Amino acid sequence: MTFVAYLPSLGNGFLNWDDNFYVTENPVLTHPTLHGLLTQNLGGNYHPLTMASLLLNYKISGLDAGSYHWLNLLFHIANTALVFFFVRKLSGGRLWTSVVSALFFGIHPMHVESVAWISERKDVLYAFFYLIALLTYLRSMERGWVWLLATWGAFVLSAASKPAAVVLPITLLLIDWFRKRPLRGTALVEKVPFFLVSAAVGALTFLGQKQVGAVHSELWTPLQRILFASAGTVMYVAKLFVPVHLAAVYPLPSTSAAAASRLSPFFYVAPVIVVLGLAVVVWLGRKARPVSFGVAFFFINIALVLQLVSVGAALMSERYTYVPYIGLILALAWWLDEPKGSPRARLNPVIAGFFVLATPFFFAQTWNRCHVFHDPLTFWNDALAKYPGKVVDGYYNRGNWYGKIGQQEAALADYNRALDLNAGIPRIWYNKGLLLAQMNQNDSALVAFDHVVELDPKHVDALNNRGAMRYRKGDLAGAVADFSRILEINPRYRDAYLNRAVAYSDLKQYEKAVADRKQGIDLDPSNPGNIEEYDLMGEALQHLGRHVEAVAAFDRAISGAPASQPRLAAYYFARSVSRAALGDRAGALSDVREVQRRGGNVDPKYLRSLGG
Repeated sequence: MTFVAYLPSLGNGFLNWDDNFYVTENPVLTHPTLHGLLTQNLGGNYHPLTMASLLLNYKISGLDAGSYHWLNLLFHIANTALVFFFVRKLSGGRLWTSVVSALFFGIHPMHVESVAWISERKDVLYAFFYLIALLTYLRSMERGWVWLLATWGAFVLSAASKPAAVVLPITLLLIDWFRKRPLRGTALVEKVPFFLVSAAVGALTFLGQKQVGAVHSELWTPLQRILFASAGTVMYVAKLFVPVHLAAVYPLPSTSAAAASRLSPFFYVAPVIVVLGLAVVVWLGRKARPVSFGVAFFFINIALVLQLVSVGAALMSERYTYVPYIGLILALAWWLDEPKGSPRARLNPVIAGFFVLATPFFFAQTWNRCHVFHDPLTFWNDALAKYPGKVVDGYYNRGNWYGKIGQQEAALADYNRALDLNAGIPRIWYNKGLLLAQMNQNDSALVAFDHVVELDPKHVDALNNRGAMRYRKGDLAGAVADFSRILEINPRYRDAYLNRAVAYSDLKQYEKAVADRKQGIDLDPSNPGNIEEYDLMGEALQHLGRHVEAVAAFDRAISGAPASQPRLAAYYFARSVSRAALGDRAGALSDVREVQRRGGNVDPKYLRSLGG
């Protein structure tokens, strides 16, 4: 059933939401190195095993999305089976508890994001090893330390897939409690190696998140973060039972002071609902240990993303339920195996009825939800339809996609809408500037790049493009100033040297132009664009009367150019001019003949001056 429910995902492509960073524009996949796989920081996270799995897909199918979606789905099917075996082992063989837990893990619509979105390979992969760790830990309670070592190994692999695995040691302690194992002595000491891994991965992740600016605790007061965490909890539990109005982004309230002070009543009611709900769980848990276990399993595995520490800009995310929901589903399904005559068996018809009615609904929702992830336009249209006027990234990314497919006016409208919501994000101004430059709206593009530099004075790409706009407008001194500022920030920024060389040539400062081109070429000697740079360097050298060096530069341009290079005839003619200036008439004539052979026109007077 899980496989069939997810069949539509196999025809999906890539999204422009993280898939570009993880796959389509990731140099670690195109030029893989062990160092790159182990150290690449993507969105503030280090997950080398996830990157290795994506590299496998890249080797299989390149940028054909099919193999990526197949592997995601295969891992999800494997995880569905592992949930069955874990629950069966934990419950002592309860059949319906195991079957229903696995089924609803497999087809729950809240899990589509983790499976149908290629970038969430980390979810299905970390869960795979996480569930293996839970199974081997249960076995270690019967068979000894070898299985405990296997548990630790699976935990390391899980943490190398996604940092969310760091809570596993606490989950293991929860299993100890459920199995009524005393939480002292060996039970605690054996967890030390697990907690050491958690501490290392947690510290690395926190630093990585801060490095990319994903931690925003200063934006919200402690009280507001508690309100957000409570609201997220209520929404997660509600969507367990009624998974409707699903969305890629559930935006936090606006960070403006006015909006933050006027939170909707739901945020203030949510903590009351959570407290009352926990009170009911505690009351039920006195007689039904599985209920307490399931709820505790949920909170342990979702606590880090409840916005108590503000990471990202979403109140909740469907992908965060992938492992935590196992606990809540188990707590419900447990009642299905209660023997007849037991006081707790009275709930069986109600719970069974819910699962029977939910099965076709959840299946249909999952099937339909898979289609939403088909392409960027479908994806962002759905997100923006659910929360119109609230999702900055939705308008920004849809604008990016419109720009990519040539719908420039639609792209510009989306960028403007995103900036109306938050004008303090440099990347939106930057992409708007690039779009306006493509539309030859140079003044507007210049304003956009000004905004980027104002928000981020060290944004070298914005400085480079602002310099280009100034050059277009004839402000050569301003262009040189921008390119020079880039090189103060990053002396290895190749384009700044080459662009400044163009401006220097127009200013007739040929010595500086030649020096900049040499620097640019030296920074990337194998760049195919160096063919053109050698030609331009030769022209500057001709202006300086340094024809010997000019001939050498044209030699490099000619020798490096493919036979199909359209400007190859121009390179030969330029070299002819310098050879003639050096008195090498034979060489100059030979070059001119090559120009003619390639279909180029040569002034007859020049040809006669060479004796041709």
